[in-house]
Amino acid sequence: MIVITGIPASGKSTLVRQRFGTYKRINLDTVKSRSSEKIEILKALNNKENIVIDNTNTTKKARKRYLDFAKSFGVPIRSVYLRCPLDVALKRNESRKGKEQVPSFVVKFYNRKLEVPSLEEGFDSCETIDVHEEAH
Repeated sequence: MIVITGIPASGKSTLVRQRFGTYKRINLDTVKSRSSEKIEILKALNNKENIVIDNTNTTKKARKRYLDFAKSFGVPIRSVYLRCPLDVALKRNESRKGKEQVPSFVVKFYNRKLEVPSLEEGFDSCETIDVHEEAH
């Protein structure tokens, strides 16, 4: 299982498509609720699928549920964190169309509450990807 962490417009979904295209992608925007998310995760774990969690996951508390799932099934869990400067994310968000764009205060909110993932949380590995470019 891979848990992606990053503020809105940091490039999470793009990274998932490019690097983890064969994985079962689970995203709250598409499953719509935590209960549906849990069902999807349990189904994928029972089927021994590789899973990538594509949400902001900006706090330890938000990531803990995925660590608990992985540990209960005995599967390795990795963190991939997209370290994206706030100004880059805000600029990217401005260029988004329709539902892809979120209010700028949402990007700032997630940036403020961001806790960088660490091995101490229980991840088997933690990778950080620095985001520099201003467009996807």
